[in-house]
Amino acid sequence: MSPSPRHPDLVIEVAHPKIIHESGAQILRHADLLSLRVTMATHPDGFRLEGPLAAAPVGGSRTVLYEGPVRGLCPLAPRNSNTMAAAALAAPSLGFDSVVGVLVADLSLTDMHVVDVELTGPPGPTGRSFAVHTHRENPAQPGAVTGSATVAAFWRSLLGCCQLPSRPGIHLC
Repeated sequence: MSPSPRHPDLVIEVAHPKIIHESGAQILRHADLLSLRVTMATHPDGFRLEGPLAAAPVGGSRTVLYEGPVRGLCPLAPRNSNTMAAAALAAPSLGFDSVVGVLVADLSLTDMHVVDVELTGPPGPTGRSFAVHTHRENPAQPGAVTGSATVAAFWRSLLGCCQLPSRPGIHLC
């Protein structure tokens, strides 16, 4: 059964914690509730930025260049926002306006790209929240936009999708 606009299966809050404070109880009566944030960090030489981000100064060893909706980041970093765009496509109820993308220039990451994906739920009865955090380190040549393991991982994923017995092919809904 697919979710409808009036009966969501899942709500993911990524705008501001006050939304949970003000509306969390009401949302939980109708759906589960989670937040989604994708952070990509690499050496500044690995970025191919456009617009105002191209001129953004990198100060210190780690600089947040962008933090906000993925929709705003994609035109400024079209070659560096692929993972974030994929997350927005994979979460259609959130999309490009509600998935938070964070782009970080890190001078210590001379030979890798690091992607962190965080999914967090509201506090439970104990005050603790459900959370999933994945951390990926992809080796990369200095200054490379794409990590060295990306092409092989992408190809294996495509082959795996094509071998699903029930629904062969690639399906993003």
